[in-house]
Amino acid sequence: MAVLLQMMYASLFLLASVALASHDPEGSWAHPGATLEGCPTSCGNLSVDYPFGIGSRCSRGPDFNLTCDDTTKPPTLFLSDGISEVLDDLAVSYQDDGNLDKIFSTSFRHTILMKPGVHVYDWSFKPPGRSFEYIGQTALNITGCDLDVYWVSDNAGTTTRACRTVCPDQASTETVARHRCNGSGCCSFNVGGLDNGAFHLKFVQGHTKINNGAGSKSNRTAPLWDRISITDDGGVMISWSIVDQPNCVAAMRDRTAYACVSKNSDCYDTGEGYACICNDGYAGNPFIPDGCSNDKGYNPIPSRAGCTRWCGNITVEFPFGIEEGCFAREEFHLNCTNTTSSAVLLLEDFEVTGMNIEKGTFEYNGHTRGQVEQISGGRILFMGYELFSSLQWVAANLSCLEAQLNISGYACVSINSRCVGVNATTDYSFFEAPKEDTYVGYRCKCTDGFKGNPYIQNGCRGTLYLSHTCTHALHIMYITISISYGIYLVDCFWLPLHACRAYKITFIIH
Repeated sequence: MAVLLQMMYASLFLLASVALASHDPEGSWAHPGATLEGCPTSCGNLSVDYPFGIGSRCSRGPDFNLTCDDTTKPPTLFLSDGISEVLDDLAVSYQDDGNLDKIFSTSFRHTILMKPGVHVYDWSFKPPGRSFEYIGQTALNITGCDLDVYWVSDNAGTTTRACRTVCPDQASTETVARHRCNGSGCCSFNVGGLDNGAFHLKFVQGHTKINNGAGSKSNRTAPLWDRISITDDGGVMISWSIVDQPNCVAAMRDRTAYACVSKNSDCYDTGEGYACICNDGYAGNPFIPDGCSNDKGYNPIPSRAGCTRWCGNITVEFPFGIEEGCFAREEFHLNCTNTTSSAVLLLEDFEVTGMNIEKGTFEYNGHTRGQVEQISGGRILFMGYELFSSLQWVAANLSCLEAQLNISGYACVSINSRCVGVNATTDYSFFEAPKEDTYVGYRCKCTDGFKGNPYIQNGCRGTLYLSHTCTHALHIMYITISISYGIYLVDCFWLPLHACRAYKITFIIH
C-alpha cells in the first residue's frame, strides 16, 4: 500500500509540474514575433505553418505543439494529445471570401489493453486543447471480442448501449474484422453534435467461452481477443482559433501576445476567440512578421526549355504549363493525363476543354466537380462563369500600376502588349461571389492590330506592309516591305505597264 501511495503522489506531482509548465506565460513557446529559423515546415507530405509547429520552440503554445513520427512511412503528424493524427496540411490559407480556412481533418486510434478478471473498461476523449472544436460527425469503430459498448452522458447521467460485438471465428484478424465491421469482432456507430467534442464510452465484456481447439492457442493471444481498439471512420473535422483572449478587442489590449503581428493584417472574432487575416490585396501568413505580402508569385520567364505545349488537341500556352519550370506560377500548373481514349488536361479538378490566352479564359467540362477556390491557393485568380462552363483568370492580384513597378515580375513581356484591369461582376460566381465590380487583378492583351500571346517575348504578332509603287518606262515596280515577328522581308517585282503616272506609299497593319 505504501508503494502504491508513493506512486500516486509521484504521478500527481508530475501532472502538476506539467500543468504549471504548460501554463507558464513565458515558457519556451514561440510567441508572436519570435524567430522560427530552423523550425520544420513539413512532416512527410504535410506542410506546417505557424502558429502550429513541431516542437515547443516552433509553436505558439501547447495546443499548437505537434509531433512528427518519422519512424513510419510516410511520417505521420499528431496533435499534442499524441493520438489525433493530422490528415491535412496545416498551412495558413484563405477561402475566397477572405476568411482564414480554420478547418482540418484528423483521425484517431486508441487501444485499451484487457486484463484478466477485469470486465468493465472506461475511456473518455477530449479535444487536444481549448483552441480546437470538433465539427460535423464521424463513425466510431470498436474492435474486440464479446463487448457491449455504451455511450455515457456525464451531464445527463445516462448510459445508452451504442453497439455490440460478438467473438468472430478465431481465424479472423483485427484488420479483417475492422474492414467488415458487421458486429463480428467489430461494431460501429455514428457520433455527431458533441458538446466541446468530448465523449465517454464504457465497455462491458461478456463471458463467452471460446473453444480453442487443437493448435489454436496462439490465436487466443491475438490482438482481437486481448485488447479493445477504438478508431474513427477516417476523418474528424476540427476548427481552430486563438483562444487566449475572447475576442479581437481584448486581444489588441495586450500587444505582446496579440497574434496578428504582420503588417497589412487584421483580426476577426470567431465566437470562440479570434483569428487573423491579411488585408485585401495581400496574402500569406498574418501570424508572422511581414507574413502578408502583395502578389509576388508570378515569374514571367520559364526556367525550362523545350516545354511540352500540347495535351491531346489542346494547346497549352505560357503562362500555363505542364512540367515544372514551364508555368509562371504554381496555380497555373496543369496536368496532362493519358486515358484509354485520349489525353485529358486538368487544372486541379477542372477538365480543361479549351484555352484562349488572348481573352484570358479557358473552357472546362460542365460535369467537372471542382471548386474555384481550390485552385487559387488563397488568392482570387480564377472566376467561374458557370452559365458557359468557362473560367476567366488574372496573372496576379495587382493593379496595372503595381505590376509595372515590379518589372521582374510583370507578366506583359511582349512588345505591343498592354495591361488590362479585371473586375469581378455579378456575372461571375466564386460560390462565395465577390461583390459586384470588385477589382480582382490584371491580365495582358495585345495592342490593337496585333494578335498572339502577350505573356511571352515577341508573342504579339502583326505585319506592317510598306508598298512602294513607281513607274519606269513601260513597267511598274512594286516594293513591299513586311515587318512580321521582328523580321524584315523585301519583295521586288516588275509588271508591264503601258503608261504609269502614279506614285504612292501605303502603310497597312495586320
